[in-house]
Formats: sequence, structure tokens, C-alpha cells
Amino acid sequence: MRITPEQAAARVRAGLGRDPQDALEASVVLEAWGGLTARSALPLARQVAAIPRPSSPAGFSRRVTGVVQSESTREVLGLIATLLATTAWVAPLATALGAGSTERAWKIALPISLAVQWFLRRRYLTDARGLGRLRTDRGVAAGGTVLSLLVVVAMLLQPAAALPAALVVTWVGGLLVVVRGWGIPYAACLLAATAAMGLGLPVVTDVLLVVTLTVAAVAAAIVTCPPSSLAPTPWPRSLVAGAIGGTTALLIVVDPTVEWSSWRPFPVIALVPCLLGTVWASRHLNRIWTVLLAALASTDFGDRSSRRHRRVFGRIIVGAFGRLVLLTAAVSVLTYALVHSVATSGRGLALLLLGLGCFGVVGFVAALLESFSRLLAAGVVAVVAVVVAAAAASGRLPGPDLPPLAAAAVAAAVVALWPVARLVSQPDRTLATMI
Repeated sequence: MRITPEQAAARVRAGLGRDPQDALEASVVLEAWGGLTARSALPLARQVAAIPRPSSPAGFSRRVTGVVQSESTREVLGLIATLLATTAWVAPLATALGAGSTERAWKIALPISLAVQWFLRRRYLTDARGLGRLRTDRGVAAGGTVLSLLVVVAMLLQPAAALPAALVVTWVGGLLVVVRGWGIPYAACLLAATAAMGLGLPVVTDVLLVVTLTVAAVAAAIVTCPPSSLAPTPWPRSLVAGAIGGTTALLIVVDPTVEWSSWRPFPVIALVPCLLGTVWASRHLNRIWTVLLAALASTDFGDRSSRRHRRVFGRIIVGAFGRLVLLTAAVSVLTYALVHSVATSGRGLALLLLGLGCFGVVGFVAALLESFSRLLAAGVVAVVAVVVAAAAASGRLPGPDLPPLAAAAVAAAVVALWPVARLVSQPDRTLATMI
């Protein structure tokens, strides 16, 4: 998560317990406590030194310290749009390329897509200028363009083998287009492509057209956005984030109840409730940049880790988790009511919705720890969840008989309890060491 100058100023003041004397002192704090390099810390520190100290807030819920970022919300909405657009491909692809090839493509594409999305979010999409940083990183932009064009060529020659890559390009490219602000016209184009397939266009041709459209839209989005001089997040940090995201997605792969080759695209639709729940939870977590950070920035040095601050921080996290569970459950019930009449098994659909809702819980916990730079804890949560899900799927998990994804969610919550408690116990240090 990249911070604005106002948020950096609050972080420096929370660390020093006072205003910085000059830009050099602010730069030292940002390097030591913020994990920033000198190249990115010094320009930001000059802006920090010029920002006046905010007045003490009358209450914890009213003062806005910095700009609330909504990139995570737009990312999830972009994934929802592209997932729903590809639901129309499930049955025709299974008929044209075979059920085995289609299921294998979905199981390969989903972990890779989430890994790339987490990588892009961490390295570039940390604020509104994220695409500008991607444009400036010409090697990555050019490499991505070449690989995407190769996918188009491969779809012409070997559509069955290239299908996983085509799905990755569609899901990841849709994210970048939505972040650019072109979500509505892009969604309209996807709707037109789906309608064309209903009128008799072969599904392989339809996939090829969508991939080509996505590649062109991403190229236009990057070229037309203003370049940014701010350095992206370092490669090691970004790659670790991508690995954590990809590992969480393996949960869906190891669960045998998630069947992607069925002629009814329930697994794709069943992902929507947990993704919408993630949107609401992410928006509530933005209160960290308003309620909590404003209070820390306006508090004396000796009171930075007061019980009141810990209570506020804890309420934000618990509130976000509660919103995730509540909205996921509500939309899952609505989804079941809408589609259970055409499902081959009402119980199977209910278990699928439950499992993918639990997948959302694991993703939320891992993303929370990763966003606060608790990389080891986030990685452990993801790995433990996958191992427990695999053990439950094979019948080797001791204890009560739980669905694999439900068992994974319970294990992830237990493993994450201590790291999250440590985050809440020292709000000032948590924010000061966050990169």
C-alpha cells in the first residue's frame, strides 16, 4: 500500500511524537520505520515537512488524515466483472475442447491470475498513479505485451493448450482496464461478445476476440495514463505478495467439490458473494487511514499505544471481518434462492457456496497480514490453509468431518489470531513499519 504525503506525515508524527524538524529527519523516519528506500523517502519527506500539523480531532470517527484509497475495491469489482463474463464460456468450451481440458484450464488459470493480481497490486496499484508506474517500468510493460500477443497467436494454433493463458489475460487485463476507469465500456464489450456467442459465434473465436480486445484495452490504458516518477514497490516484496495470493487460490484447486467442467457454471457464480463481501470489508479497513491514523497523529508520544487506540484498531478489524461474513452470507443465500431450482443438487450448491465463502475468509486474513508487511505470517496462513484443505479432501484430517474449504478457514483463523493480535497491540508500530 503506497501512502500519500498526508499519510506519510501522520506516520512520521506518530513515530516521533512531534513534527519533524526538517525533511532530512522525516526521511530518516520513513526509511527506518516505513521500509522506504532513500530514493523514494527523500522526495516524500520534503512534502511531509511542508504539511502543517492537523488539529486534534473531536472524535475518532470524523477526521480524515489522508486520501482513502479504493484500489482494492476496484480490483475486486474488476475480477467480478471478468469472472461473470467468462461464465458463458464454461459449457461451450467443455463441448468444444473437452470437459477435462476446460476444468484443467480453470484450475491452472485461477491461482496464476490471483498471483499476478496480488503482484500488480503490491508493485504498482497502490494508489491512483499505479498505471503510471507500470508505464514507466517499460521492461515489464513490454514483456507483458509480448506475452499477451503470444497468447493470441497460441489461441489460433492450439486453443486447448492456450486456454489457461487466455483466461489469465482476460482476468488480469480486466483488472487493469477497470483500474484505468474504463470498466463500463469494457463490460459492455464483454456483454456484446457473450451475445455474439449466443447468436452462433464459435466459442473459441469468441474467446480469441475477448483476449484480443483485452490486450488492446490494457495497452491503451497504460499508454494514455500519465507517467509517474514514484518508484514501484521493490521486486522481492511484490513477488512475495504474488506468491501469497497464488497460494490462497490453490484452496479452490484442492477442493474436489469445485467442479469447473460442469455445464452449469456454478463455481464461477459462487465466487461472487465472497468477492462482494471482500469489497465491503476493504472499504471498512480504510478507516485505518481516517479514524486510527488521525488519532495517532494527534496524540502525544507517550500515549501512542494507549488502550483506547488498541480498542479502535481492534474494532476496525473486527468490523471489517464481520462485514465480510455478513455480506457473503446474505449474497450466498440470495444466490442459492435464484439458482437452486436449476442446480443438479441443492445440497451440492449449498456446500459450494459455503466453501467459497470460507475461501473468502482465508483470502481476507492473508491479505490483511500481507498489507501490514507481516509476510511470514501471511504465508504461513496461506500454506496451512492449503495443507488442511488437502488433508480434509483426502479424509486424513482428524476431528469432525468438515468440508475442505471450511476446515481451511478454521485453520487460517486460528493461525492468524496471534499475528493479528500483535498488530492491534501496537497501533503506532504497526503503521510505522507498514510498506
